[in-house]
Amino acid sequence: MGKISVVGIGPGSLDDMTYRARRVIEEASVVVGYKRYVDLIAEIVEGKKVLDTGMTQEIDRCRAAIQEAMDGENVVVISSGDAGIYGMAGLVLELLV
Repeated sequence: MGKISVVGIGPGSLDDMTYRARRVIEEASVVVGYKRYVDLIAEIVEGKKVLDTGMTQEIDRCRAAIQEAMDGENVVVISSGDAGIYGMAGLVLELLV
């Protein structure tokens, strides 16, 4: 089993992202997120496996992230703002239980 991290990228600029969020993204082998958010951090996901979808496909993204982790990958699920409040943390946990 790999690992899943859920990270909020902040308001969108790499300059506004926390150091820890950036480090987790840089260390991941797979990045999963809403296409627009992935585009905002394109320079730090270059060369990684990226699974991005459009709006309203949150469940599909979380299932894909879980599958990648089950396959042994180090996965990061990104969202804007706080990952626990506005993001995907709750949904990832719900699908894991």
